[in-house]
Amino acid sequence: MIARSGMITSVKLATTFLVVLATWNCKAESGFQSPVLPSTCSSGQPGAKLPFCNRALGFKARAADLAARLNITEHVGLFFSYPGSPFIDRLNVKSWGLDHTCIHGLNKNSGVTVFPHAIAQGASWDVELVTRVSNATAIEGRIVSAQTYVHTGGKNAGSALSCDGGPLANSAHDPRWGRISETYGEDPLHIQRIGVTALNGLQSPRQVPGSNDPADRFFATRQVTRHYIAYHGGTGDTINNTRYNALYNASNRSLADSYLPTYAAFQNPSRGFADGIMCAMTELNGVPSCVNHFLLTDLLRTEWQSDAIIQTDCCDSLQTISNFGYKNLTKSEALALSVHEGLGIYFGYWVGNFREWMMENLGNGTILPQEVRAAGERVLLSFLRLGFFDDHAPDYPFHNDSIPWSLLDSPQHRALSREATAKSTVLLRNDGTLPLAPAANTHVAVVGPFAKCIGNSHKEANGTCYLHSYNGNPSSIVSIYDGIARVLNKSGASVGYAPGSNATCGWRCGWKQGEPPAPCWEDAAGAAARALDEAVAVAAAADVIVLALGLGADVEAEGCDRFNLTLPAVQQVLLQRVQAVAKKLILVVVSAGGVDIDDGHANAVLWAPYGGEEAGSGLADVLFGAVNPSAKLPLTFYKQSWFDAMTDNLTTSLLNLDLEVGAGRTHRYIRNHDYIKYHFGHGLSYTQFAYSGLTVTKNANTSLSVSVSVQNVGHVAGSEIVQVYMSGATLANTVTPLVNLVDFGMARSVAPAATTPLRFTVEAEYFETADNSGARAVVPGEYTVWACGHHPLDTTAAVDAADAACVSATVSL
Repeated sequence: MIARSGMITSVKLATTFLVVLATWNCKAESGFQSPVLPSTCSSGQPGAKLPFCNRALGFKARAADLAARLNITEHVGLFFSYPGSPFIDRLNVKSWGLDHTCIHGLNKNSGVTVFPHAIAQGASWDVELVTRVSNATAIEGRIVSAQTYVHTGGKNAGSALSCDGGPLANSAHDPRWGRISETYGEDPLHIQRIGVTALNGLQSPRQVPGSNDPADRFFATRQVTRHYIAYHGGTGDTINNTRYNALYNASNRSLADSYLPTYAAFQNPSRGFADGIMCAMTELNGVPSCVNHFLLTDLLRTEWQSDAIIQTDCCDSLQTISNFGYKNLTKSEALALSVHEGLGIYFGYWVGNFREWMMENLGNGTILPQEVRAAGERVLLSFLRLGFFDDHAPDYPFHNDSIPWSLLDSPQHRALSREATAKSTVLLRNDGTLPLAPAANTHVAVVGPFAKCIGNSHKEANGTCYLHSYNGNPSSIVSIYDGIARVLNKSGASVGYAPGSNATCGWRCGWKQGEPPAPCWEDAAGAAARALDEAVAVAAAADVIVLALGLGADVEAEGCDRFNLTLPAVQQVLLQRVQAVAKKLILVVVSAGGVDIDDGHANAVLWAPYGGEEAGSGLADVLFGAVNPSAKLPLTFYKQSWFDAMTDNLTTSLLNLDLEVGAGRTHRYIRNHDYIKYHFGHGLSYTQFAYSGLTVTKNANTSLSVSVSVQNVGHVAGSEIVQVYMSGATLANTVTPLVNLVDFGMARSVAPAATTPLRFTVEAEYFETADNSGARAVVPGEYTVWACGHHPLDTTAAVDAADAACVSATVSL
């Protein structure tokens, strides 16, 4: 087997999407019989013979022609992402709306597939799987847009094709951040690899036939990456009820080392080529992101050569500029400055205010008409990439009528969601209890507030605690209890259930010291104690207990940062009492961020990060051995002692989090491993792997060729995530990483006793070191290269049995 190294090409992804389309071989259901306007450029339409409909021209020339034909009012309308740009009747130019996120299925829709959240996809480390999940989401976006097109009589062409909530380039830099579920993890290389794969799978770019211009690409959907930049800390809501005051600082070294590389990869035409980028509701080093010339012009436009539409965050980035007091600008003046810096889309709910400010600035000459037309021209380029003017052509790659509407939350997509859940479930500890093989007389208890997620134990509606945030509403949700019960019912084993507690008793989002705690149960007095006693009784009668605990959106979410790393107190009590009566205990932790949990008495521990609509089925596949776990942690699980030792005094708000990267933050820098509960890259299997034959060769272009062989030395087939790390570079008076993840790949479905060779090409950019000025270069010296199934600095008991799964070699550079 040859491990894929570097980014998957856009051509390959587009081909994957088209193959999926081809296999359906059927037409879409019309659903409606009302008259529908034809495509903008189809024969007989007002623009059919105008240059913007001339397919012999490049997209930029076509966009420029149409832009020249619109009046200033129509151009101002193109700025609006919500409720969308208006339909232009005289030219039959369609409207679109952008208020969607697409990172684990479409949000704001019912009857759609909800896949495992972004952090779960990061835990899979599986680019092939992430590609298929992203392709499926794009397909459902096409279906929803086709339905809207018919509903609106052919006036709205892109209701779910433009995702302002696209893949995040942000990292889980700090475990206290509430939005970790939306990230892919904490490591720059890992985020690039998984995030860019998701981006490409969603956009599925296809070069226009006969053109070599990178601008001439069709997209299945367009994605807006976010939040540019330095939005890796707290949202600020927790203390001030606003996201509009986050003031972040990061040195040139930290920006170059940890933050900018991910955004650069998402914008690189040969890697990600994101069609949009969202400027954050934050201020970086004294300058708000949406007017930051260094970010928007020097980097985005000049250095990275990106033509991405710059879009505000909701709701909204422009108001933050005035709220910051930046240069004492009014909101109208802030809008003008953002337009000067290239703003193309306004994502906010104050459309009337925006229009008023825009016309005011145009009237007094603060904003020039050519600036507005330039922004509109770039939006029209996205219209072309989404096929609004070419969807009538036979060779257009994403015809809506080739996609059956029945694929929404279809059996195929649900099966994919289930597979993704299983492949993102991390086995943290196991004494041999797993996989389970229940006999007919076995009694299993499924206990805990995350076993079913019903009633008033969660902020979300019934069952949706497995979806967490920015999700659609699937046709059904399989709970952890349901997934386990379905397997046990087939075997003749019996299953019991008790929730045991409110998930977040004593805690609520935004709670501050000195305030009364949240109620433990919202019904008659004494219900919490009775629920706890009932759960203990159910557990005591069982041969095996599956205890499902976790966090949920009441504890970690947008606007809800964490001020400890432990479970809510009521769940800690439940865990202690269940442990005391357990014969066999399997602990399942549902969260995005790491949790310091007292799991020493558990026979097995699994991390199940928000698994989507098939959360219970996918977890059951792992518990009962239908799937051999291969997932690895995409972030560090810290102990509470790490939090207690932090010196930033952020115990009530992450509002002004210092984003400086250095000792104690992320696996690349933390020196005191006593603070680590489970290491980045950790994850066990039901088999064992041995590594051998590591070779490292320097190439003429400064890259390295790394080869290693992986043998399955256990008794069942399994897949192994192979992680390649490097260390050795140091600079005087400069903070440098202890170790860098420089590549990874997968040895898939390796049979017992079989050996799989893997080869990697490690590009120099991944082992460069950033100095204090922000300049990156390969520091001469001797480096250690590791190929491992876990983090090379992880020496805990959890990996003792897998010591053979790590080999090293040295190379001089």
